[in-house]
Amino acid sequence: MAAQAVNQTWHVLGAGAIGGWLACELQASDCPITLLHHRDTEPTRRLALSKAATAASNKASTSFTFKQESVAQESAITALLVCTKAWATEDAVRSVAHRLSENTQVVLLGNGMGLAERVLPLIGDAALVLGSTTAGCLRNDRNTLHLSSAGTTYLGPAWADSHPPSWLPLWQRSLTQCHWQPDIRSILLAKTAVNAVINPLTAIHQVKNGALLEPELLCSTEAAIAEVQRLLIAAGETLIANALPSRVNDICQATAQNDSSMKVDLARGNPTEVEWILGWLLTHLVSEPPATPVLQALYDEIQTTEKVKRSASQPEHWS
Repeated sequence: MAAQAVNQTWHVLGAGAIGGWLACELQASDCPITLLHHRDTEPTRRLALSKAATAASNKASTSFTFKQESVAQESAITALLVCTKAWATEDAVRSVAHRLSENTQVVLLGNGMGLAERVLPLIGDAALVLGSTTAGCLRNDRNTLHLSSAGTTYLGPAWADSHPPSWLPLWQRSLTQCHWQPDIRSILLAKTAVNAVINPLTAIHQVKNGALLEPELLCSTEAAIAEVQRLLIAAGETLIANALPSRVNDICQATAQNDSSMKVDLARGNPTEVEWILGWLLTHLVSEPPATPVLQALYDEIQTTEKVKRSASQPEHWS
């Protein structure tokens, strides 16, 4: 069983920054990788991955060559990694649903909440594992990735009684920090709470993460934190609520020169993930949410700005 888990091919939906990084790390551990696309494409794709320590030493990045294939093919998929944007996840998984079976393992690693509920009806009897990572990776262009921080990757079951999968040791050898977390929902919710503060504010003001701690925006940051805490406490998530201020502060300091994905997407006229981050917290965390005027205003402004910008551009597809 273990040997089969190591040798099985992992298919990757969404080889952007995080998906591309994971593809490189897994292939470096001799795991066969195939990148999936929604259209006919070249039979192979090359990705160059540089890491912060390597770049500082002026060493060349490492290049990886991957097999590529269309989602429309009929061959079975036994291991599927989904790293698409939240807004594209349903369509992406639906495009390969005909290739999944009860023997398929699906790992869903994305931003926000509510994605598992959308994906489960599409994958039939396939097993679903949810994931979250604190890795920082930028895609400089379509084929060049820069890893600023490997961070920590958490994987956990969509169902509470699930056991760690046989392929977990492969991931743990491939990644610096990779942990099985039976209560993966708490990890996902804590990350979503942080993103609900940082992403909308940086997107609306078009600033880097560190600017949220500067005097000009600190009051807005603290107001957003307080309202997210209010929602979490109403849902009984006191521990996550209490940790939120320090987590936002730590992440803004550690990623001070980074651009949030929502800032980049909004500036480019691409769809944002606001619906699965802030929208989910406002409407799905608790049945009767407390008043959150600051968060509601942020959500409304992102939605309005997104519609205006998208009217003048074509959204980026998941691949």
